[in-house]
Order: sequence, then C-alpha cells, then structure tokens
Amino acid sequence: MSNKIINIIIMVFVIGISILGGYFLNDTSECYTGETTITDIVFLEVLNELMDNHYSQPTKEQLLEGAVNGMIDALEDPHTTYFDYEEYSQYQSNFGETYVGIGVTVSFIDELVVVEEVKNGGPADNAGIRPNDIIAYVDGTDIRNEQYYEIISSIIGEEGTDVTIGVIRQGVEGAIYLTMTRAVIDNSSVNFETFISEGKTIGYIEVTTFGDETFGKFLDAIEDLEEIGIDGLIIDLRNNGGGRLNTVYNMMNQFLINNGVEMFSTEYYIDGEFYVQEYHATNTSLKNYNIVTLVNGNSASASEVFSSGMQEQGNYTVIGTTTFGKGTMQTDTPITATLSDMIHISIGKWVTSDGNWVHFNGGTDGVTPDVIVEQTDYEKAYKLFLFDAETLIFDQVDDRIANLQLILNIMGYEVREDGYFDQETKDAIVDIQTNNSLTANGNVDSQVLDIINAALDAFQDDPTNDTQLQAAINYLVDNPLND
Repeated sequence: MSNKIINIIIMVFVIGISILGGYFLNDTSECYTGETTITDIVFLEVLNELMDNHYSQPTKEQLLEGAVNGMIDALEDPHTTYFDYEEYSQYQSNFGETYVGIGVTVSFIDELVVVEEVKNGGPADNAGIRPNDIIAYVDGTDIRNEQYYEIISSIIGEEGTDVTIGVIRQGVEGAIYLTMTRAVIDNSSVNFETFISEGKTIGYIEVTTFGDETFGKFLDAIEDLEEIGIDGLIIDLRNNGGGRLNTVYNMMNQFLINNGVEMFSTEYYIDGEFYVQEYHATNTSLKNYNIVTLVNGNSASASEVFSSGMQEQGNYTVIGTTTFGKGTMQTDTPITATLSDMIHISIGKWVTSDGNWVHFNGGTDGVTPDVIVEQTDYEKAYKLFLFDAETLIFDQVDDRIANLQLILNIMGYEVREDGYFDQETKDAIVDIQTNNSLTANGNVDSQVLDIINAALDAFQDDPTNDTQLQAAINYLVDNPLND
C-alpha cells in the first residue's frame, strides 16, 4: 500500500475522532460501554435520527425498505426474499402453463439478452423480432446493464398493454424499435416424444418446472407413451429449477411403490414449532419398463427431490452431472399491511430417502448421478455477436475466436481451438464466404456469423448431438428392466 493511501486512511480516521469528540462525546462520564441490545424503541430512535439528521435526507419508506432487506440479508439465505406485487406476479407466472408477454425465448449470453426462439403468431413474431436479435431497450430504457430478472420483469406485463422493444440486429446499424401488445403465451411445462434405438422404443418426457398443471400433463404424456408401447422412459429434469412440492410428490408416486421406506421427508418450522413429515408412495406395483432421470447443475429443489427419490428409494438410474444443491423449501406469506406484497420465506428443509440433505451449504452439494456424463465443448459452444462494424481477423487472439473455432469444427473444418486466428481458420472462413456468395476476404463479420450461428443452432437442436440424452437412451437399450 502506498504512503499516499495510508495518509488518506489515517486522515479520515482522525477526522472521525474529531467529530465524535467535538459533537457527541463532550461529556464522557455519561458514555455507556456495555453491550448494546437492539429493541423496538432503539430501532425507532435510529429511524428518526437518520430521517432528521442524515445529510442525504432519506425518506421513511427508503429506510424501512432497507431495514426489511437487512433482516433478510442477516439470514444469509438466498431463497428468502421480499416480493412486491409485480415481482410476485412474475414469480407465480413460472408455475402456470401460460404467461403474459411478447412470445420469445431468450438466453443470457455475455450479459446480453439474446432471442433464441420466437413463438409463431405471437406479439414478437407479428412485430418482426427475429431469432438472434439482442434485446437492448425496453420502452426507451437501455437495459443492457440491468440484472436478468429485472429485464424480464420489464418485458412481461399486463395483457393488452403495449411495450416497445429495441433490438440490435447483426448487419443493421443502430437499434430497431418495434412496438407490440402483450398477450397470453402458451408455455407448456411438459413435452414428450419417442426415440427408436436398436429396435427399442424409448419414451422421453421433458419437465421444465413443477407447476400447477404439470402433473396432469405428465399423466397425459405417460398414458400416450404407454399406448405407443415403450421399452424405457427418460425423464429430463435438466435446467428445471423446481416448483410445487405436491406436484413432485404426485409425479414420483407414479413410479415408486409403498415398500415401507419414504420417498423423501421434510422438516419445517411453523408458528414456533418444528414438524417432520414423511412422504410415502401409495402404489403397490412398478412399471414394466426401466426409467432414467436426466439432471445437470441447473436441476434444483423439486428436481432434486424427484431424482434422489428415484435413485435411493426406487433404485432407478440417474444420469448427467451433479445437481444444484437446494435442500430448503419455501412458502409465501402475504404482508397484510400492504395487501399486495409477499414474503417468500424458507420454512424448513427436505431430506432424501436415505436421510441426506442435498443443500449447497452444509449438505452434500447436490445429487450425484449414478452415471456422470459431461457435455462436450461443442455442446457448450455459444453464439457469437459483433457490434459497430467490428470484425475478427487473421492473427488476432480472442476467447470469441476459440468459440468460433469450436463451431467451425462442428461444421466439418479442422482448425485449432485455442483462440488464435491462424491461416487454417482464415481458410475455413474464406470457404464459408465462397459457398455463400460473400466477399471472400477471410474476415469474420456479421454476415459470416449469421451462417455460423445457424450451424450451431442446427447442431445443438439435434438430439443425436446431446451426449447426456444419448447416454440415457443407450443405458435403457442395454437395461430394459430395473434390477
């Protein structure tokens, strides 16, 4: 540390002592040196002192909001939070099969909100938003430095209201502003299909959240797949952040049997009392096919309840990577003083059939799959974007070039993957430009990236390139029954 910095710190400290001595501590005989106990009276006195004497002139509302947030922060629990009406409405929309919005699926890439999919016939589609557009403005406000959930909250609103979205599009100078009317968008939490491998029919059900209508849709999917006649079933909970406890219980109850061992149990604290509840299956017979659960690091909470129960109580195989590790459960309590706000509070924890707590802090740090399967670097490659006529050129070194080289190899070229733009990389770009009637100069611009990003989409949308999914299919082909 430099002498200049040390002097500044000492000066500030001396000034602080001088103010204390000159204003607050004139009569040191009256000073209390014992422990301080924060009481309601102390809290109100501090509140009033700050309102009356702090130079920033804080409002009472600001200080009370800070006090509430401070109480929640003191818990060191990221899952307990205070919701105002809009935040709570957005949170609840995650559990429905529809939501009010503009009809786009987005990804958060390099702190940019990138449109991945546009719903056919939805507000965004009708207004002209395209995949790979970057959402940069909402109603005239630049949102590129905002938090992800704040951005989503500003896009989602009330049905029938207008919103103007400003997008940045490759090859177009400046932002494009498009106005659309928010509408109800279908957002099914359950999707299913079948895969044929070595003459075996493998059913596949993707569950994106454990919502209010998920169980009914899940039952319909099982019924349809069993009518087809499946030899095995994959339940994909990758990137599923959880949801309703009763939903996950009902879904597990379709596959596990009442063998005297609970599927999971909960320990919760209500009105000053602790309670323990065990959740047992009610079925007496198992399915006549084997089941694999797919998970990854974004499978959390209810997804972990399901996968751990299938693994420990049902002896079914779990494939993928270790889950997130959320072993607590929450409930929503209305704040009667506001009539609209809610407190989302952790009331307890859940433990697995074997008594494990999967929590990231003090627990097992998630559910460990029976078969660990990592994604390849090609599966983890991401789309590339350039701004303000920027190009990537020969002899550059850049992390984006390393990602570009991954995609080039996906496309069948054989280039290095270390981020150095060498002659072989340039030759690959020239070939792409030549085949697409572009200027063949070997420079990567927005036109080249449109082609490269489309190739990445096609690769990642192809289930044969999904390493974890293929591992699950192969496992079920080799193990048609659960031993």
